[in-house]
Amino acid sequence: MTGNEKKGYFFVFLTGVFFALEVIGFKEIFRNYNTEPEIAALFGVGFAFLVVTPYFLFSKKRRIKVLTTIRRDGTILTLGTISNAIGIVLYYYALKQTDLGPAAILIKTTVLYNVLLGVFFLGERLRSAEVFGIIIAILGIYMISTLEGQIHVVSAFCILASAFLFAIQSYMIKKYIPEILGLEYAYLRLLLLSMFFFLYSLYIHSFHIPDFSIIVILGLFSLLGYFLGRAFYFEAHNHLPISKLNATLLIEPIFLMFVGILFMKEPVDGQKLLGAGLILFGLYLIVFHKRKVKP
Repeated sequence: MTGNEKKGYFFVFLTGVFFALEVIGFKEIFRNYNTEPEIAALFGVGFAFLVVTPYFLFSKKRRIKVLTTIRRDGTILTLGTISNAIGIVLYYYALKQTDLGPAAILIKTTVLYNVLLGVFFLGERLRSAEVFGIIIAILGIYMISTLEGQIHVVSAFCILASAFLFAIQSYMIKKYIPEILGLEYAYLRLLLLSMFFFLYSLYIHSFHIPDFSIIVILGLFSLLGYFLGRAFYFEAHNHLPISKLNATLLIEPIFLMFVGILFMKEPVDGQKLLGAGLILFGLYLIVFHKRKVKP
């Protein structure tokens, strides 16, 4: 593993940590308050955008980077964010009706989509051990996603569609952006998401202002996931091929599954544990399997 790859995997690891915190926060909001997915997303990303805006506007260097991202990457940013926004609505809709563990694991089919997009459209290649690891990981995801009583068919379909929409953004970044400015890209994405969710909530007549305490909670968790997590994820695009970008994120749903079991009283059974074990083994083969070097 090269130094560049190690740097990329470190960024992806940080992404997983912040993504996990975001999902836990939003799941708790959905569990304790009757908040619509688009409203939760709107006030979460809107709050985060307002908090980080001074960081970018009060520095000439960062303002230049923001303008550079708009001029150079504006089209891909807009298309990718729209794809993400639709995926977020679908995912949060399913998350409201599904246990945390199965939902968090099923969304990682993004890994499979990224691999397929990278291999078929970006000319990336996989070793046999990596292919086997992906198959094993996907088998584990399937076992957990079919847990009766913990996830519904409609929810599973929404999450699978959401995962594909998330993967599209990575494909477009790797295809059309040679070197992405992670922080600036994540910042502008917050703005576009806020606009999308505001217009969407008006269109379906669901717009309302939640309690201020809920807005603050949503904003803090969005700051971790939508801004910091995404910034690290975008930076990782500069160091890793698309087929491996989400590989280490497979550890995130395992963590979320145990959070659901320990703190949200979600059921645990042999199928769930076996599925988790398969995902970890697949992760090892995808990421940490060492290439044998001939003497």
